[in-house]
Amino acid sequence: MWLAQVIITMPGEIMAAIAERIHYRSCNLCEAMCGVEIRLEQEQIVSIKGDKNDPFSRGHICPKAVALKDIYEDPDRLRKPLERTADGWKEISWDEAYNKVAAGLQRVQQQYGHDAVATYLGNPNVHNLGASLGLPGFLRALKTCNKFSATSVDQLPHHLVCHHVFGHQLRIPVPDIDRCDFFLVFGGNPVASNGSIMSVADVKTRLKAINKRGGRVVVVDPRRSETAEIASEHFFVRPGSDVLVLLAMLQTLFAEQLVCWSQQAEYAEDLADIAAAVAPYTPERVEAASGFPAASLRQLVHDFAAAETAVCYGRMGVSVQQFGALNQYLIMLINILTGRLDTEG
Repeated sequence: MWLAQVIITMPGEIMAAIAERIHYRSCNLCEAMCGVEIRLEQEQIVSIKGDKNDPFSRGHICPKAVALKDIYEDPDRLRKPLERTADGWKEISWDEAYNKVAAGLQRVQQQYGHDAVATYLGNPNVHNLGASLGLPGFLRALKTCNKFSATSVDQLPHHLVCHHVFGHQLRIPVPDIDRCDFFLVFGGNPVASNGSIMSVADVKTRLKAINKRGGRVVVVDPRRSETAEIASEHFFVRPGSDVLVLLAMLQTLFAEQLVCWSQQAEYAEDLADIAAAVAPYTPERVEAASGFPAASLRQLVHDFAAAETAVCYGRMGVSVQQFGALNQYLIMLINILTGRLDTEG
């Protein structure tokens, strides 16, 4: 009897197992690269959930990953090339589409020069293996100097500073958020961005964890962002005045002997020139222009320098303004001069 049951039921179980499949992938819509569990029946997506075993995202995903199912199944999604003709849109083959695009690019460049063609690369390209392999050769073949991307919109100051300070534009230090006791944010909103140039999935939970373990999350921002909502403290500053606050913080570090000279010896040179350059920017002098109370600024510097583990993190709000590159350089100096670079937390 039992054997008969096995013989009868086994094919159905096998068919069910074949019909239902689970794929484990990474969502490439932002740099958090959260692990996703995609469940399918036949070729239909049943669900998209966070992969609880992913060591980075730990089961967290945002609405963008869940919406991948809607994008994939959207009836208006383009699945084949279309050409606009006098009679409306007409479906053409991939080979025909590629040939038409190549001929058009060649025609424009022959008539107006290589730089007449510009390129723009959006965010997911850098997280896509196919794009990473194929794009460099394509861009070299175009021979155009007009190359734009999400980087040129919001993060070139990071790359410029790291190129000059660390020798390569991609050698960007990232906060060690899970071992940090004092997280200082200038012009950033990681709760909304999942930690841009920090790559932290479920960043809201991890920022809250800093507060729970007795640490502090301090936000310096002209607006009350989602990150400011969960911060220990939020200091409002006038838009574009971040550079004055950062200069005053460095002035305080030098003037009140809070510099960590052991790390300075390893990572910094010519500090006398920097000290002289920031000397005029006292907290009292920048208070009126920035809106940051001098006493609060000085106390913030002391607390940051005294914290066991701390990091100063600045993002788009301090990058996309007149002093974007200088802001990122000053933030890097604050981390170096307080002994935070290449250390836990």
